Amino acid sequence: MFAICATRIPEGVTAEQAAALPMAAETAWRALDDLGVQPGELLLVHGAGTTVGEAAVRFALHRGIRVIATAGPTRAAALEEIGARVTAYGEGMAERVSALTPGPVDRALDTTPAGGRIDRVDQPSPAGGSLPTLIGVTGDPDRVLTVSDFAAAAELGVRITTEIRYDQMNEFARLAGEGILVVPIARTYTLDQIQEAAKLSQSRRPGGKLMLVL
Repeated sequence: MFAICATRIPEGVTAEQAAALPMAAETAWRALDDLGVQPGELLLVHGAGTTVGEAAVRFALHRGIRVIATAGPTRAAALEEIGARVTAYGEGMAERVSALTPGPVDRALDTTPAGGRIDRVDQPSPAGGSLPTLIGVTGDPDRVLTVSDFAAAAELGVRITTEIRYDQMNEFARLAGEGILVVPIARTYTLDQIQEAAKLSQSRRPGGKLMLVL
């Protein structure tokens, strides 16, 4: 089943940037709504270097939510620049997050690919990926939501989000036009470069959206 939606491309937003907006923005917006995070709360966005993760950070900050983000060096500086407190993922993440805040983490959003580890792609993910760590940080699986690791979520009692909706496209366009929502474009490729694009995508370190230009 396919849904077609259309909205005006804001001034100052390229066609490639506009094309990258819908999926990342919709998933991030829906995840924040379904998680129930409120203004003033502290949200941990795990995997904020992904396009969905960065969109979630931007939306959360715009809503008045305080954010701690886990990310690698590629996007860490950009996330700090927009107002998130950033730490690395991987071993010791819970301790580093606790060091950044004197109080509790109210909710956690997992935006990593399949909920797995994103620091070492050459090793298998542990059971549940990072979800057990996020549960430990928040103290309650109901305060954690994953956008990808549905099997582990079912086992651990973590929330998921699945019902795609595109009723906020005009809002996404407005926020993009104001510079509040930005989906980074890592590279654009022509059709004959598709294998090169696939290889970079599979590395899980593209540094933004990879766009195929026809």
